[in-house]
Amino acid sequence: MNKTKYWIGIILFVVVYFASVILLSIIPSTGDGMVDYMVDYMIQSIIGVAIYIVFLLAFGLKKSLRFSLKSCGEGLVIGGTFTAWTVFNIVFYMIKGIREYGTPLMEIKNIIIFSIAITIGAGMGEEFLTRGVLFNFFKSAIGNTKAGIIISMIIPSIVFGLVHLTNLKPGCDPTPIYTQVIYAIGIGFFFNALYVRCGNIWFCSLLHAAFDLSVMIYFCIFRNIGIKGIGSVVAEWLGYDALILKGIAITVVSVAIGLFLIRDSKLQKCIERYENE
Repeated sequence: MNKTKYWIGIILFVVVYFASVILLSIIPSTGDGMVDYMVDYMIQSIIGVAIYIVFLLAFGLKKSLRFSLKSCGEGLVIGGTFTAWTVFNIVFYMIKGIREYGTPLMEIKNIIIFSIAITIGAGMGEEFLTRGVLFNFFKSAIGNTKAGIIISMIIPSIVFGLVHLTNLKPGCDPTPIYTQVIYAIGIGFFFNALYVRCGNIWFCSLLHAAFDLSVMIYFCIFRNIGIKGIGSVVAEWLGYDALILKGIAITVVSVAIGLFLIRDSKLQKCIERYENE
């Protein structure tokens, strides 16, 4: 394996990533409404995912895009704690929303647009960036060793957290977003562990999107506030008080579960799989 190639790829990707962010930021918005915002978000995410896939294919990492129903099933079981948390959120917030509002205040067509935007943007966009490109490139550059894989998991997890700084809005309390950054690092580490075990980036993307939507069902869909007010959503979801401490607690638990998933007996099998690819 030519490790130098992947280090060059990482540098090139960073340059292309920030260049695309700058270019996309100067493209005129389709409008000022909530639906316009979601459509813009979806279009930018599609462009981003396309760039990530091109990089993976260009550097010979086609296998990182593989999909199989078997690995999806394995992912559901391996990520059982997160799957259960997602299902609980869906049931809890659906019941809460129905009791308080009856039916969602958001129109059906907008719910569809919103769900697609979250699936492509938060689900595919963030997973393909962090687990798809960053993890696979760093793993290929560092090597298929225990230390190499763990380092390759940590870096994307930190990036995953920092990406959420884009949710900061002028004039709004930044504490909820800082909290989101903190717990996103931990959840990112869990998703890295899940990806190492199941090897299916598509499943990770779907589970990620499902989790985000499970929380947003009540706060964003039933209340019809979209994704612009994500800071208030985080604050209310976690109960306003001691947000930073709660974010740290989520991170500690998520990292602990992630480390359990890649314990030596399981990680060795993953290393053998990587070596055989």
